[in-house]
Amino acid sequence: MDSFCNRKIEVDLHIHTICSDGTDTPEKVVELAKERGLSLISITDHDTVSGIKSAEIVAKKLGIDFIPGIEVTADTFSFPKGAEFHILGYSIDVESVALKQLVDFFSGTRKERNRLLIKKLEKEGFNISYDDVSSCFGENFGKPNIVTVLVEKKLVSDRKEAFTILKRCEVKRKKLDYREIFLLIKEAGGVPVVAHPVTLGISRSSYFEFFKKLKSNGLEGIEVVHSLHTPSHVRYFREIASELSLFTTGGSDYHGYNKPDISLGMLKIKLKDLNFSMFAGV
Repeated sequence: MDSFCNRKIEVDLHIHTICSDGTDTPEKVVELAKERGLSLISITDHDTVSGIKSAEIVAKKLGIDFIPGIEVTADTFSFPKGAEFHILGYSIDVESVALKQLVDFFSGTRKERNRLLIKKLEKEGFNISYDDVSSCFGENFGKPNIVTVLVEKKLVSDRKEAFTILKRCEVKRKKLDYREIFLLIKEAGGVPVVAHPVTLGISRSSYFEFFKKLKSNGLEGIEVVHSLHTPSHVRYFREIASELSLFTTGGSDYHGYNKPDISLGMLKIKLKDLNFSMFAGV
């Protein structure tokens, strides 16, 4: 493990595929990672691990180290309006009962949200159906996939307009309290990490106490490097993680052409710059 961590290798630990709201297959993502010179990746699809096994097979064949992951969304009832509280689970056992419980809950609420959202779009006069999206992206699709279909059907002028329309629809989905999510990830043998903390919507002065509280409830890491984080954010979150003895991770949040400004491996993250020692066996 020490020799691995000392290598100047590049990693991307936040990647989405067509199994959730990305546009590349899990196999294609791994092949692209190889082309980009990445040596360690994690696929962290929203609410599902359906792409993990096929990705692992290709990763092993191409000599890329692979960490199974997932991303889910915690309840934000006590947060400012518009806040997003996403939690990454790394090194999870995809066959565990706890992971199945987590996936069943979130995939169910995602599908319910999607149906309600598309019904609202239809009522507003947009010629789009649930099948239009699911036939292209599967049943676990997300808002970026809906946006892509709206753009491709020329129902909106661009992606920005489409996202504005979806936001106006105000369709919420059921979520779990972060403590329950932490517990299920841990029961699945995984490590809970807060994703892109800038989306939490809290003041900069509040982050330390917030993460301190989360650690007391099972948090183990912070995603310090992300495509939404400025160098100042990275330094600040790294300092908090160090003071609280939390692990640090980083990733691009790649979604394929659903997020055209984000490319796989774009952040040039070096493993040596992350406190990532919990992933024994990588």
